[in-house]
Amino acid sequence: MERTDLGRIVAFTDGVMAVAITLLVLNLEVPDVPGDDLGDALVDLIPSLIAYLLAFALVGRFWVIHHRLFETLRAFDSRLMTLNLTFLTLIALVPFSTNLYDQYTEEPIAVAVLGVTLGLAAFTHWLAVVYTLRHGLVHEQHRSATEPVASPVGLGFTALFLFSVPVAFLSPTAASLMWVATILLHYPLGRLKSRGS
Repeated sequence: MERTDLGRIVAFTDGVMAVAITLLVLNLEVPDVPGDDLGDALVDLIPSLIAYLLAFALVGRFWVIHHRLFETLRAFDSRLMTLNLTFLTLIALVPFSTNLYDQYTEEPIAVAVLGVTLGLAAFTHWLAVVYTLRHGLVHEQHRSATEPVASPVGLGFTALFLFSVPVAFLSPTAASLMWVATILLHYPLGRLKSRGS
């Protein structure tokens, strides 16, 4: 059964993502050291700050693409709600996965956990886009703009996250750079998609 009161879903989704982003900063602890050692302690915080900024950027990117999807919808149904809740479940895990990654940056399993979390979130969102298009939940005037997101290029970001998982066991740094690439590559690929449409 289709419904059209999208506002409650969007508000709930925004709330969950805002909490997830807020929890990320809790991984940064104010150093408890003598004043003379504060400079060194702040330098020691740089890896944690980098992990925070990376996770913030990725969750922020997820929020943007999710927001754009829901702007195009004319209605929703229970299956889309289930996909959305699954997506939010994974987003809510990002602070834990990021904290694990921050504390064990050189441990492949910690890097892999964050990669799996991000990859499954991206895949779930991609499935949601495909579902909305196949079931006519997108406004017709937005269909052409939404279809590229459901394309193999859109799935490519999911593949990059998931491929970072085995890469993590060869080089945790390389896996982390693959996540950065999903942010940097989004803009040129987005331009290519818009030219194609």
